[in-house]
Amino acid sequence: MLHWPPFSRYQVRQIKFYSIIGSIALAAVMVLGNIIAAIVCDHVTVKKGSYITKQGFPLFTDAKEYIRMVKAYPHNPGVRLFTHRLAGGESYWDVAYQYHINIDTLIGANPFITSLVPKDGIEVVVPAADGLLLAIDDVLDVRRMRNLLDYKGEVRGDYLPTPFKIISTDDVRLVFFKGEKPVIVNNSLEKLYRIKNIFQSPIQRGYFTSLFGDRVHPFMQDGELRYHNGVDIVAATGTPVHPTRDGMVIFTGWRGGFGNTVMVQHHEGYTTLYGHLESINTKVGDWVTKKHMIGRVGSTGWSTGPHLHFTVMKHGWDIDPLLFIW
Repeated sequence: MLHWPPFSRYQVRQIKFYSIIGSIALAAVMVLGNIIAAIVCDHVTVKKGSYITKQGFPLFTDAKEYIRMVKAYPHNPGVRLFTHRLAGGESYWDVAYQYHINIDTLIGANPFITSLVPKDGIEVVVPAADGLLLAIDDVLDVRRMRNLLDYKGEVRGDYLPTPFKIISTDDVRLVFFKGEKPVIVNNSLEKLYRIKNIFQSPIQRGYFTSLFGDRVHPFMQDGELRYHNGVDIVAATGTPVHPTRDGMVIFTGWRGGFGNTVMVQHHEGYTTLYGHLESINTKVGDWVTKKHMIGRVGSTGWSTGPHLHFTVMKHGWDIDPLLFIW
């Protein structure tokens, strides 16, 4: 068996000396690299007072500053981002449908939104995939949000320190949780989110066309606006329709321009109406839950094609359905 000769004291001193020199040199390179990076690299800066913190997470309140920050963002946010300026009469649902994302993704990517009715010309950030785009001011925010979401996937985006960027000089960073929905929203939308958790969409897949409010009537096209008391959801003929909330069926049958219709009475004075059905699969007096199929999408009554007309009322007064199923 071969035995390496033991190191002499001189050799030991030399090893220690060069180890110290190497450590000092490496530390100097890292310090110098971080200094150069701090001077040369672009930084994410935001105007003071442009966001608030909620549960420790930054929520932007200044739309212009947020859009400016996103457009100038020098790092990888974890998902491709677009910006879109809404035209007159265009809704957030129109934008979501155009970019093939869900409305939660759009709302989460624009924390400054305080109403589901947009102002004409407002500019919004649009992620290229469904998920939660989140602004953070500390890497610990990622861990906290991961716990809140119970997220098991990869958090996307450049947010971790690197050898030459040990200490971030950015005011905020962007990260992306693929497939997730926001769990922290501004106070103005918080009540709507609580309502949304009670109601469900009456059909699993479809897109909104005619919205609640005044519109040009599809059959009486005389240029005059007429009141539309619900929302139209386009879907294939035969698509199952479910009640948006548990309740009792109070009407089934033909109802004027709505054609085949089902109406359901819910708790707290809410009533929902489902029109233009191809077929009805329930009867008056039935207690139905969210799991029950009460009918199928059709084109009966005054209809330009297969879709569901959906109306929400509270104590007899019409309410915008998109406050409940968005």
